[in-house]
Amino acid sequence: MKRSVQLLLMLSGLFLSAVTALGGDVGSLTAKELKAMIDKGEAGLVIIDSRSVHQYEESHIPGAVSLPLSEMEQDPSQPKVSKESTLVFYCSGTT
Repeated sequence: MKRSVQLLLMLSGLFLSAVTALGGDVGSLTAKELKAMIDKGEAGLVIIDSRSVHQYEESHIPGAVSLPLSEMEQDPSQPKVSKESTLVFYCSGTT
């Protein structure tokens, strides 16, 4: 699993941003930082893949939840998570 996370992050050029759920700090992190969070099993970590369902099905970070940007735009209440969660969104970096 560690190898697949490394490869996905290295090869896809993903844009990563971290948000503490519901009004917390917004920032960015490197693939290395995200991998460290995953490896240590950080409590409350929720990884959101905002790419298309097709892209998610092709490959995704293990444990990531598919929530395409188009769905978030239609339902701004998404994702439904705990206030204590740390959300990490990733996309393909294209517009």
